[in-house]
Amino acid sequence: MKYSLFSRQFKNLSMLSLALILVGCASQSQKNTTQAVVSERSDHPLQHVEKKLLGYYTDWRGTPYRLGGNSRKGIDCSAFVKNAYQSVFAVQVPRTTLGLATIGKSVKKTELVPGDLVLFKTSRSIRHVGVVVNGNKFMHVSEKNGVMISALDNVYWRKKYWKAVRPENGIIL
Repeated sequence: MKYSLFSRQFKNLSMLSLALILVGCASQSQKNTTQAVVSERSDHPLQHVEKKLLGYYTDWRGTPYRLGGNSRKGIDCSAFVKNAYQSVFAVQVPRTTLGLATIGKSVKKTELVPGDLVLFKTSRSIRHVGVVVNGNKFMHVSEKNGVMISALDNVYWRKKYWKAVRPENGIIL
């Protein structure tokens, strides 16, 4: 009888130990899973900027180019950038491409982030500006296609690239 009582207690103790081990493993597994879900859900600040810029782009996509324009009927590149900065960042920036070229610090092409301005020399006297939306893509107003997104490594834009600037007011980073 003593033996069976001891056996039963030992068996119960073993079961309890096993249960505690399993609960510990399960809670650790749940903790890791929760951390993975949280990190998937937390947006990096630049992802937030990118989403806001793409939302702005979606509202204006296809709006035709019009020199000096500043409405849905037609807009030029610098007005588009000025309006984007006002809408997305609540920041006032210059209305001209040359004015926009001077508002921040220069950025290497390899270090561009969403919100940086990219500037181009499309002819001897004409400048063009766009806003980086992600990686190698920028939103701008094309004379032919209106508001659109293009790649910086596109043959045309690669040849016309002048410089990039990041506004000094800290809205990007």
